[in-house]
Amino acid sequence: MHTFDFSTYRSKVYGCFVGKCVGGTLGMKYEGTRDYHPVTYYDPVPSEMIPNDDLDLQVVNLETILRTGLPICRYHLGETWKNHIADHAPDEYAVAVSNYALKLSAPLSGIYRNKFYAGMGSAIRSELWACLAPASPALAAAFAKEDACTDHCSDGVYAEMLLAAMESAAFVERDLLALIDVGMQYVPDGHRLKNAFTDVIAWWNECHDILHVRELILEHYHADNWTDVTINLSFIILSLLSCEGSFDRAICTAASLGYDADCTCATVGSIFGIMDPDGIDEKWTTPIGERLVLSPGIVNMHEPASINDFCDTVIAVAHAVQDYYATGISIPQIDFQIALPPAWTSKPMLLYEWQERAKEALLIVKPLAVTLEYPDTVAAVPGKENAYALRLTNLSSAPMTGEASFSLPQGFCLTCGQSRFSVAPGESVRMPFVVTLGELKRRTPRNPLTITLTINGVSFDVEANIPVSSPWRVEDLESRETQLFEADNIFFEVPAGAYKYTATFIAPAPKEVRISAGGTRPFTVFLNGKEVKKNTNEPYVPAFHRDANRFTTSVLQGKNQVEIVFEKAAAGEIFFGFSTTIGCATWIDTMEWTL
Repeated sequence: MHTFDFSTYRSKVYGCFVGKCVGGTLGMKYEGTRDYHPVTYYDPVPSEMIPNDDLDLQVVNLETILRTGLPICRYHLGETWKNHIADHAPDEYAVAVSNYALKLSAPLSGIYRNKFYAGMGSAIRSELWACLAPASPALAAAFAKEDACTDHCSDGVYAEMLLAAMESAAFVERDLLALIDVGMQYVPDGHRLKNAFTDVIAWWNECHDILHVRELILEHYHADNWTDVTINLSFIILSLLSCEGSFDRAICTAASLGYDADCTCATVGSIFGIMDPDGIDEKWTTPIGERLVLSPGIVNMHEPASINDFCDTVIAVAHAVQDYYATGISIPQIDFQIALPPAWTSKPMLLYEWQERAKEALLIVKPLAVTLEYPDTVAAVPGKENAYALRLTNLSSAPMTGEASFSLPQGFCLTCGQSRFSVAPGESVRMPFVVTLGELKRRTPRNPLTITLTINGVSFDVEANIPVSSPWRVEDLESRETQLFEADNIFFEVPAGAYKYTATFIAPAPKEVRISAGGTRPFTVFLNGKEVKKNTNEPYVPAFHRDANRFTTSVLQGKNQVEIVFEKAAAGEIFFGFSTTIGCATWIDTMEWTL
């Protein structure tokens, strides 16, 4: 049993989030810069904190917990992408918003169609989990995994787990290398992220030269995407290793290193704020004040008015977390209390027993946890037996028996070998089924799968979605042979040679759209017979707001034809999709495809 002195715990929570706000405000000016810029203080000096998704999404997560109660799980945290993001969803956030709109929930939402699975969007949300599970790095990492999988996979998930574990341990440990060792336990061997941490520590010990280590990081772990977690977490570690116990030096180094500088700077500030909250000088906190400021794109929120109020809410929830998870950590109750909804299961660890990168979607959590397992392609492909499975997990204390039936749109055939089930408390049953497709006139993005469950005499419906591949006619420009290619994703590989890919999509109305047509080989895009874009040699960053090959154009109501002519070259990848034209843009999920 570890008992926290309340004033110590409170000061560390406050140090964590005020350090986050200071760092995010300082680093925002340098976000996306790829060069080194020496930074010594705010420029310009702010009059309040600059809103940042680093804090925004943690405020959203906290409100979700207040509304849904314990245990913390991916099913509820995914509500962020359905209810709280409006008109401004870059990179992996846009993927998650789009996937949730198509009823593709976590962890599938972080995998399918996601080229930004290893971006910084989840790593920056780690502090809440550390503060709710102080001195409990395994539990903090479990919370982080549930959160990160809604919009990330692989190193994107491990990055948030690593930071949450480090920050949790920082409540009782100040040795930085010891904290890094704690965090590294949650990254599998052989992963790029883990290799980078090992290298950065060795490089720093060899030369103690910030600029040289920065060059080595960029040389050995190059990525076109400046939000790449391996590069940015390496900059975080370098900033902490080189700071000599100085908050000022730590955050200024992080800002100076560039790339996702607001995020790295904010994370450095929060880690330092947990370890040494008294090390944050008033010269940093006075300009930003106490008012908690959220980004305009965060909607349907009822956030606390100040950073102090937010911290009090975190602490009140943390008290409930220790009791529910029986952590052995004692946090004195504060006067400010919150009544969370009753816990909806006493078996939370059953929810956390899933494999990272599993192509499955958690559809509901009560009265049973219902998970839909997808095939490797995720999208159903005509001419194949597409294998799925329904997994039912009993999180209650009573056995459940019942029956499952399935309904799909016309043209879909579903074959299931069993319909009845019986699930003991704490156990799971798995019901495999196969989906085959007939000749579909339209390939729509939404193909509702309705699962009717009758449990102990009570019937209810669970909704899911079966995405379908998009057909492209492929002509080999050398042999003139043609074949049909079924694209099961928004990005796909084009083999070596010269080709013309032709497809027909159906727009519901005439409209201006933004098209991203990026890739790793030269090509020209034609829309309705008109040349609209040549692929350049710019870095391949498949995002609708910062891809060098994005363009805005008009589409016709009804059928439109797109042709992509690939010059003769080695095999490479293409990303082709539609979004709205405003700001970071929202993916358009209403385009249909036809032969």
